[in-house]
Amino acid sequence: MRRHWDLLAVALLMLGALPTLWLSPRTVNVSPTEINLIDDSWILDTSFKASRGLWLGRDVAFTYGPLFQWLWSAPSRWMGISMGAIYDSCVTLPLWCTYLFGYLTLTLLLPEQPAWKRFVLLLLLGVFWATVEGRIAFAVVLFAVFLRGWYAVQEHILSPVLLGCCAALLCAAAFLYSTDTGIYALAGLALSFAGVAWDGRGKLHMLRTYASALLAFALASLVLVIVINAFMAKPFDFRFWKNTLAIFSGYRWIEPASMSKPGKIRLLATLIASGIVFSVRGFIAHRDDFSITARSGFLLSAFGLCFLTMQSGLVRSDVGHIVVASYATVFLTGVVLFSFVSRIASAVAVVLAVTCSLMFGGQPSLLAALRYNYEQLRRPSTTCPPRFVEFDRVCYPDEFAKTLQTTAGFLQQHSGPRDFMVVFPFQNIFGIASRRNVAGGVLQSYLVSGPYLSQVDIAGLERAAAPVGLYLPDGNLSAPIDGVPNFTRSPEVWLWMFRHYRGEQELVPGILGLQRDDSRADSIAMQVQPLNIAGRYAIPRRHAILELGGVTWPVAGADFLRLRLKVRYSPWWKIRKPARLVLEIERADSSDDLKPFIVQPNVSSEVWFYPWDDTDLAHYFGADETRWRTGSRPAIVRLRLLVMPLDWVSVKPDVIEVQSADAIRFGMAR
Repeated sequence: MRRHWDLLAVALLMLGALPTLWLSPRTVNVSPTEINLIDDSWILDTSFKASRGLWLGRDVAFTYGPLFQWLWSAPSRWMGISMGAIYDSCVTLPLWCTYLFGYLTLTLLLPEQPAWKRFVLLLLLGVFWATVEGRIAFAVVLFAVFLRGWYAVQEHILSPVLLGCCAALLCAAAFLYSTDTGIYALAGLALSFAGVAWDGRGKLHMLRTYASALLAFALASLVLVIVINAFMAKPFDFRFWKNTLAIFSGYRWIEPASMSKPGKIRLLATLIASGIVFSVRGFIAHRDDFSITARSGFLLSAFGLCFLTMQSGLVRSDVGHIVVASYATVFLTGVVLFSFVSRIASAVAVVLAVTCSLMFGGQPSLLAALRYNYEQLRRPSTTCPPRFVEFDRVCYPDEFAKTLQTTAGFLQQHSGPRDFMVVFPFQNIFGIASRRNVAGGVLQSYLVSGPYLSQVDIAGLERAAAPVGLYLPDGNLSAPIDGVPNFTRSPEVWLWMFRHYRGEQELVPGILGLQRDDSRADSIAMQVQPLNIAGRYAIPRRHAILELGGVTWPVAGADFLRLRLKVRYSPWWKIRKPARLVLEIERADSSDDLKPFIVQPNVSSEVWFYPWDDTDLAHYFGADETRWRTGSRPAIVRLRLLVMPLDWVSVKPDVIEVQSADAIRFGMAR
């Protein structure tokens, strides 16, 4: 233990992250005043689904997989599922895994360094830089394992067949943890192989050894894919992998967000600083330095992994996502920084690491958690503060608690304990509140864009045959994500619910209770009137305004506007992100409206718009067609298409092909 007492850092970090609920089960969790219904919904529903035997990847598609879901939900399931238990304990096991992954990575990459260096570095990374979900930390430790494995094969210490089989098993586990972890694991395997092969260039006799390892990896991966298929569905049913890749490939165009100036500075500064540290380490490495971090193979492959993992920060570019995307870069830069041998260099590295962590690291949530846990142990919070009401061991603002009570009562009254319920667009929190499973093939509908994922989600809705549901039109409880109306983001799902559910009653302002009514599918008819708009528009500049032309709107009126278009991008969009597209709708009364939308690059797509107030969409679930169209609806007279870059990373489209435009009117057969 004299050489490995840095394990104490793991123990300290895990002890600091220990939830108070485990020590004082009478405590209640106090919710913030501003409730994030998007994140809170998947956080709660992930654990609730596990308690009901519904697993990510098998029963519902999501960014994460069943291995993550087990870690996320295990503590709350052991204690008895409740919203308060989930909030208090869901991050515990993934965060502990992050600390363990960090320790293992440092042990693999800095074995020759004194234990105090690894101790200090692990504490800094755990307190200031660790991310709670552990996705990137898992990928980093796998990269370290693969790198050491390839070097061991090159030095004839490890069997190449054993390395290939173990790598296949670890990559499969990475995909079961999360989609991007699996992709990064494959990239780490390829990059580490390339780095080790570069170090051993000229050793032609090693080609057969490398080929044996890669062949073993391919064959073992094939077997593991079939085994995973059997668990998810059937041995030769590749649904899990199709859904996984669909969510991963759609991320870049479904969820792009603009980058703020602080985010830009953080991203570029992290990348530049890591480049400097890696370059200096490679430049001053001595020939007799046989440590892993001094080898060019490690420096090149590790920097490649850093650059790759930072890609998600280019897409979802708020500061929080940039911090997560930068974890691998910060971690491996710290490894290189702490790998210098001399005492002066080591002292400089420690001072620099501490300074950067204090100035640029995330909020030291672990320290705040320690203070909170200490106060809870001294004076446990067993009652809610003023203007808060307890609901399922969580103190919510009183108005929201009443909303949960009302909606839960409605759902429980109209369904059985094992029944499913539907919700649109993404408020799965009402499922656990009512102890009802939320139906759908995708965990939340904000991920459902494009024909493939729409079919997956609708297939899940049809299997569940939920007798009851909720609809939350865009408003206070259902804000558009990134400005894109939820109807426009997932029109196929909305239209399916429109045909299979009728409005029962408005439970609270902004929430409509639904009941299943399959007779609507046969009664609802759709009328299409072409608007005679089509054209092919070259985009010469990053900002562009395209005049689509005047519109002859139906005299009888219409409910929706549908565009068919194809937006052509250069291949650069796959490593950057698309531009923002906005439809400008001009009406006869001189009013206009801007409707942002998303569309899959280089694919012909249908985009639906509701040209008026999105809150009025709730009326379409009524049985009386005359109540669908309320308020003033001046005719649409002109359409424009705006192309606007989200930020400096956005790629402008080369050409936009508007193939058609239609006015859509729905009616009930009489």
